[in-house]
Amino acid sequence: MRMLLGAALVVLGSGLAAGATTRKTVAFKRGLGHVVVKVNGDQTAVPAGETLHVYRGDNVVFLAADSRDPALRPASLTIDIEGIAAGSPERGERDYRDKRGVEIVTASLESKAYPVTVRYGEKVVGRIKLVVAEPRFDYAVVLVNGRPVTVRAGGKVNLKPSDAVRVQSVRTNIPDPSRIEVDALTDGGSLRFKYRGRVFGEIRMPVSGARSI
Repeated sequence: MRMLLGAALVVLGSGLAAGATTRKTVAFKRGLGHVVVKVNGDQTAVPAGETLHVYRGDNVVFLAADSRDPALRPASLTIDIEGIAAGSPERGERDYRDKRGVEIVTASLESKAYPVTVRYGEKVVGRIKLVVAEPRFDYAVVLVNGRPVTVRAGGKVNLKPSDAVRVQSVRTNIPDPSRIEVDALTDGGSLRFKYRGRVFGEIRMPVSGARSI
């Protein structure tokens, strides 16, 4: 049985040799404004210097960067995520307006911080940070025949075959509990808690045959 819980981001030196081609001087007085990011389809803008927190299993697409300098168009800026190499299984590209965004699949990434750098050519315009965390299961409140029982990670609930079981709430580090799924095994052996298809918590139920409602 499957139950879904409800509720509840140069000044180039002069002194070129005579006859050499001159290059335009570039100065960034205002720096990076923000980076536009989609996380699981929800779009947000991460201001320069701020941190985007996501969880393993999230789909993250860095769509575009916006400079506070009106002379720099978003299409002229590139986004690089340090520690996630281009061409790796965790990194791809996504079309967005007149350029390609950077898509990150977090399921197999390490849980740590990844610096995100925005550049104009080789010049750094600004940075944000991507922090990937492991989903954490703290405890669940389970109703057994209408009586609430709090069960922590790795705990168990002793049931009789006639018991009716329902998950009332879950405590986790995931901010949106509606994205958590609860799978009840057909033999009543356990409740497994999933985030985007990955099991991250479990409650044991040693008596089979309990009804899940």
